[in-house]
Amino acid sequence: MTVGNMRQDRNRTPASRPRRSAWIALVAVLAILAATLMPSTAASADALTPTEKAQRKNIKREHYGSMALQDANRISAGLQQPIIDFTVVDSPNSIFVNYVIPDDQAAAFAASIPLPTAFSLAKVRILESDPVPRYWLSLNVYSVRGITTGLRAEWSTYVNDGSGSPRFMIVRARAAKGSVDPVGPLAFPEPFTHALGSDSVIRTAMKRTELLFGFLPKLTPKNFFTSEIALPDPPDRQYVVPTREWVAANDFIYWKNGVNDHAFHNAKAHSAQMISVDLADVTIDDDSDWVPFIDPVPGHVLVYLDDLEFVIGPWWNVTEPDGRVPPSTRGSLLGFKNQMYGGFALLNAMNIYTGQGEPTVRSTIEETPPSVYWHWRIPDDELAALEAALDLPPNLSLAPVRLQDDDTEADHWLSLNVFKLAGASPGLRAQWTTYVTDGVATRSLVIESRASERALDPVNLFANPYPLTHTFGADVVDTTVGSGSTAFTSSFTLPPVGSRTTVLASRDWAAAKDLTYWTNGIADRVYYDGSLFNAELISLDPGSVSVADTSQWAQFLDGDPDRVWVHQDAYDLVVNPWWNLNKL
Repeated sequence: MTVGNMRQDRNRTPASRPRRSAWIALVAVLAILAATLMPSTAASADALTPTEKAQRKNIKREHYGSMALQDANRISAGLQQPIIDFTVVDSPNSIFVNYVIPDDQAAAFAASIPLPTAFSLAKVRILESDPVPRYWLSLNVYSVRGITTGLRAEWSTYVNDGSGSPRFMIVRARAAKGSVDPVGPLAFPEPFTHALGSDSVIRTAMKRTELLFGFLPKLTPKNFFTSEIALPDPPDRQYVVPTREWVAANDFIYWKNGVNDHAFHNAKAHSAQMISVDLADVTIDDDSDWVPFIDPVPGHVLVYLDDLEFVIGPWWNVTEPDGRVPPSTRGSLLGFKNQMYGGFALLNAMNIYTGQGEPTVRSTIEETPPSVYWHWRIPDDELAALEAALDLPPNLSLAPVRLQDDDTEADHWLSLNVFKLAGASPGLRAQWTTYVTDGVATRSLVIESRASERALDPVNLFANPYPLTHTFGADVVDTTVGSGSTAFTSSFTLPPVGSRTTVLASRDWAAAKDLTYWTNGIADRVYYDGSLFNAELISLDPGSVSVADTSQWAQFLDGDPDRVWVHQDAYDLVVNPWWNLNKL
């Protein structure tokens, strides 16, 4: 494919029409009563003609609608994980009140929960400014939009689950409108208030509840938790940065019975607009059950100024057992999970077919062969030529980005990533990418995409298989993209384990994936977890990598790559494909 024909369309195969069984239709009726769908918003572009837009809208509805219907049937049968939107809204602001648990109280606190077997308390640093890891109890109060709505309060601590990474564990949850969770599973309403006043004070007030008949909460006059947080004026705000380990602790959020939710996030979590409020501007009256185990003054009180976007795989280890959930608990939840979330998935499939909903696709980047990135700095004198050749939509322009955490300055980069994909559209992929701004943030831009199997993308539509090889054996990685006079080839040997250099990708580079554009202005919205954001990437000496590049992009580069990364672990991505199409 040359730059000039990158937008040619190919013939497509019509997707099959949906079939519904009677019982799934019944579940869908129930789901309609509860589901709340999030609308799409995105910047506009003029790179598509009206005919091309209409064609792609039809393909998006039919192809991804058919996939979503198949997913709903598999979820209902317990053969696939559901994935749902979960957005923490920005008004009223989400708050974290983080209490230190002194070391000499940790054992008593763990016993009071009590922690499930095979879990232990973990120390973490929450903010980059925290001097040392500590044991914590965190109260998060927020309002949510998605499959559940309304105010929620969650008291969480941090635990070791044997994975080597600290994880959140919810020790008490409270939903003002009620909800479904794996402990209840029906959590009845426990009303409380949480609001931002006109005086810029966030006021939260919860009364203690007592259980009637052993399960129905009844409000009492007794205080449970009350706080007033006075937001500073914008010039006086102290912006803070969460640590990578605290962000990645969200990947698996445990409940007290060992069931976990798998969370995927984006830059709104790892590079959040978040402030730490001076404790002199905070008033707290805490009569919760954990007061005997915590320092009376919080370590910090954090306020998010923007919304937070997640997609959640609820009750993950109920479908995929990991040994942390008692068999009796799993047995009691599995059928309930399958029917409830299968119904929600069916509703979403119907909405995708009608253009009212957004598809969600989960894929796994496999660990063998490892995912490899080759990065070239784009010479300054080639930027204009590359931008002209790409013929970008009017809202996009080339932008610099910091690739590594230790980079002091941003550069213009062109990257090739070759990887093996598992999921709905498996096979090898090769994607040439550069980085752009859409006037809001720095984004990734796929300038050429190749697949070893027939695959769908918004530029080429249903593209035929392309010559691709990517093999790994005896620590040697051999890669070929294309053939003949336009091929890219590479070969290298991974250094021995003890002598490998590892780097962290920058938060900016991860954030650029959040909205991944294609050359016709269509963009995919991407979510990931700590397996990507917090990964230690093997960094190779470019001089040790054999590269022969006669691709169409070589003319804009100065020879060999400047950096080569190897990601040797599997990781999941969750994508809303063609997310902005309805707004173009």
